[in-house]
Amino acid sequence: MQTQPKINLETFHLRENGTRVPVEIHSRAISYRGKKVILNVARDISKRIEAEKALRESEERYRSVVENSQDGIVILNDALKILYANERFSEISGHPREIEGSDFAKFLEPTERDNIEAHFQKIQKGEKLDSAPTCIILRDTGEGRSVKISASRFKDSSENEKIVSQISDITDQLRAQSEKQHLEAQLMHAQKMEAIGTLAGGIAHDFNNILMGIQGYLSLMRLGNESEDSQDDQYGKYIKGIEDNVMSAANLTEQLLGFARKGKYTLRLTCLNDIIEKSTRMFMRTKKEITLHKRYQEDIWNVEVDQGQIEQVLINLYLNAWHAMPDGGDLYLQTENVVLSDTHCEPFEVSGGNYVKLSVTDSGIGMDKDTIGRIFEPFFTTKEIGKGTGLGLASAYGIIKNHKGIIRVYSEQGHGTTFVIYLPASEAKETDECQTDVSLLKGTENILLVDDEEGPIQVEKLMLKELGYKVMTAGSGREAIDIYTENIDTVDLVALDMIMPEMNGRATYEELKNINPDVRVLLVSGYSLNRQVEELLDLGCKGFIQKPFDIIELSRILRSVLEGE
Repeated sequence: MQTQPKINLETFHLRENGTRVPVEIHSRAISYRGKKVILNVARDISKRIEAEKALRESEERYRSVVENSQDGIVILNDALKILYANERFSEISGHPREIEGSDFAKFLEPTERDNIEAHFQKIQKGEKLDSAPTCIILRDTGEGRSVKISASRFKDSSENEKIVSQISDITDQLRAQSEKQHLEAQLMHAQKMEAIGTLAGGIAHDFNNILMGIQGYLSLMRLGNESEDSQDDQYGKYIKGIEDNVMSAANLTEQLLGFARKGKYTLRLTCLNDIIEKSTRMFMRTKKEITLHKRYQEDIWNVEVDQGQIEQVLINLYLNAWHAMPDGGDLYLQTENVVLSDTHCEPFEVSGGNYVKLSVTDSGIGMDKDTIGRIFEPFFTTKEIGKGTGLGLASAYGIIKNHKGIIRVYSEQGHGTTFVIYLPASEAKETDECQTDVSLLKGTENILLVDDEEGPIQVEKLMLKELGYKVMTAGSGREAIDIYTENIDTVDLVALDMIMPEMNGRATYEELKNINPDVRVLLVSGYSLNRQVEELLDLGCKGFIQKPFDIIELSRILRSVLEGE
């Protein structure tokens, strides 16, 4: 019996109300009562059409989501070959879309392939995973992109197991996080150094007070020894030896004060290239085992610095490099003009602008991270006991910070070290240097000596009397105000210590100024000339002297203040 052909047709029927109804018509020829007729069976397919439309829309939405996803989407088979990859994955990997059939592992950094394949195998086994792994995707240019891989398994319409993987590019996120951590570390380091600097400055101040007592009595002994004609010069030699040691100790505290940014600075306009040339000539005379390489920018901007302090910084850096190259090596010096942004300068508490950059690089043994983190701390040293005080780089840090500059260090064990210094460029004009008189000068005026430390005030009183002055003493700022008020017509000068409890030097000076606007005040401090002292000098104080000082220096500054020079 011959099978009659069937015809299927989709069309529309009209209801009585005129609405169109989608129908599916199945037609075939049959025999009916001895006649050949066509049997038509019409079926309403409205719901099927709606379902198919919804499915198409769903697929289009899914395709749109996948194609426009900010993450790469990859579907893998059980052999971890790529069945589908969206456009974003192509952008991340740098490879064209025609990558279906490729092994997913070939896009990974080789050392991470085993780990990622093991991760996918656990997913295929249905194991529960706590976190999505991160790895490096290698672009066609060789550049690596950091990604996070989230994956899950599913079955397709044919019940075949597949893996859908979401590839999130986190390269920029990691860079931002790293930069944030770097800035936080710089801030913590700056805060730590500030705290250590405060401690170092306090120690230096107190130590200078002790040295003041020693130096003062030595000055008096020297005067007494010089008046003894019958004595030979043996005691004079002893006194000179002690004075030399006092000055060595004073230089040590000066380094501490430099680190604490409380040191004395005489700023002059200069060319950094000239300072480097001078310092290297002095250093290289005795370091023949080091090969020096210099690269200076010819039109280098001027800087306004204390030349002696910057030379000290450079010598400390050269010595650090020399110790890092015990068998000799190469030392590279380079200067250049740079412009730093406010964002770059903010962690270092300086303003953006024009800077002169100096790089000091050695080919030495380098440093580990722990050493780098402590390299600028006072008294920290990697040298053997007796071969270093640990103050060289600490004072270098303080000096550069006090010049409103930046000092940084980069190093890796076995690959040398680079110190980078940024000093603000200046357009200031040069000033002339002046000579100082060091002869012993005496006087007969009345002096009010103010100091809360018993040791310094006693020796300073003896020194003043030895110079011919009449002396009154006060152990505090409040006592000084009372004494001055009672003796305002006879006190010719107030020698005022800066650091005192309760009522410090500034508060005492302001009160004295209120009592007598023409009061003569000589500031005395264990700190060097600093911002607080400079402010008081601008307000009308007549002079400043730093402890420890000898009787000759004291006599000179007293006459300068009293005679209004």
